[in-house]
Amino acid sequence: MSSIITSIKDLVTSVFEVIFSVFNGAIDMVSGLIMGLVNSVIGIFKMTLHTAGNLLETAGGVGKFVASNIVVIGIIAGGIYAYLQYQGRQGRPVGNKKLN
Repeated sequence: MSSIITSIKDLVTSVFEVIFSVFNGAIDMVSGLIMGLVNSVIGIFKMTLHTAGNLLETAGGVGKFVASNIVVIGIIAGGIYAYLQYQGRQGRPVGNKKLN
């Protein structure tokens, strides 16, 4: 008789384990889906911020390039102006006319 009771007890325990396993599986699936969606949204925000940062960094690089070219062109223009002033003070013609 005790083996019948043990068998029924094991059967009931197994049925409850199957039910709990199904619920745990469903809960894990739903939580995994929610975490996947949350991580996707967070990933989109991270990608947007990273892209904006790269664009600003690129714009800064282009700005530095343009500024350095303006400085170089200014130095060259200043040198040309100084040379023309020097030539004019020496009384030499610059182009078709004298500067003095």
